[in-house]
Amino acid sequence: MLRDPRIWLGAAVTALFVALAFVRLDIGETWSVAARANYAYLVPAVAVYAVSLYLRSFRWRYLLRPFAEVHSWRLYPVVLVGYMANNLLPVRLGELVRSYYLSVREPVRGSTALATVLVERVFDGLTLLFFLAVAALFLPIGGLAGRVGETGGLPLWAVAALLVTPFVAALGRIAGMAVIPGWFKARLQPITDLLPSRLGTRVEGLAERFVAGFEGLHRPGRLAAVFVRSVPIWLAESIMYYIVAIGFGLQDQLGGPVPMAAAILAVTAASNLATALPSSPGSLGPFEALAVLSLVFLGVDGETALAYAIVLHLALLLPVIVAGSAHLAARGLTLGQLMGRREAVAAGDGRA
Repeated sequence: MLRDPRIWLGAAVTALFVALAFVRLDIGETWSVAARANYAYLVPAVAVYAVSLYLRSFRWRYLLRPFAEVHSWRLYPVVLVGYMANNLLPVRLGELVRSYYLSVREPVRGSTALATVLVERVFDGLTLLFFLAVAALFLPIGGLAGRVGETGGLPLWAVAALLVTPFVAALGRIAGMAVIPGWFKARLQPITDLLPSRLGTRVEGLAERFVAGFEGLHRPGRLAAVFVRSVPIWLAESIMYYIVAIGFGLQDQLGGPVPMAAAILAVTAASNLATALPSSPGSLGPFEALAVLSLVFLGVDGETALAYAIVLHLALLLPVIVAGSAHLAARGLTLGQLMGRREAVAAGDGRA
């Protein structure tokens, strides 16, 4: 794994964002702020986050419906395992783990499942951009984007383009493959022609099953249905962020409950859009950097913002790691075994 350039790219991105999050901040004061926080609020916050994960299972059930009818309660532990893997493995390798684990439990090919996970990620990004637009009605989000651009040496239009273009382009490509499934196969053909016959046939089969995962996503009604199912997921997660913020007294620095609600929408969007970049396990670094940058711009002192971001991120990561590990342990599995089996299937003739 250490020879994989994606690992080092992710590490470089993480190091950059960690530097941005900690520069010019008093770590001692950050520790003092964390020590004074009211951690009783973590209990309802984690409970709300569990609800948001269930809502992800509900959305995934809709995306999988053309291939198999799987109840949300059966998808929930698969989602937990996938998120646990993302929290422990770099560059979002948990998406592959989740897709494979679903193929083990349900009559859905892993490659098809992976396509539906890609659709989820695109709609997550579009929903977070929508949240930024809503927050901009109450907050100077343009100024925040400008501050991000100044930090990275980019003009405002370039920041906006970097945020919007990847998700819109990905959605267009998904819709295109749903309309013309042969397009992807035609682009892949020159590569498969160079491979040995058996391997080329296998790659073509994987490609066909992957494209099948975009079933119906050229229809506006289905696209709208996925978006409608995405909004409650992120609203629930925003509520979790809000509850933790109360424990840090952020309402006093943000001007009260209503302005804080708009600020938390912006923080939710900014911190999670940052995690779309390849980085370390759990996106440690990018998440904190964008959360801190957003809160400081909106009027929170840096040490309080950093303490809040660190505790919030731990509340997102640790319960899922515990729950996912417990689920696998109950079935006599570990993440390492699951990764090994996935790689074996990918190299052989299994269902992935």
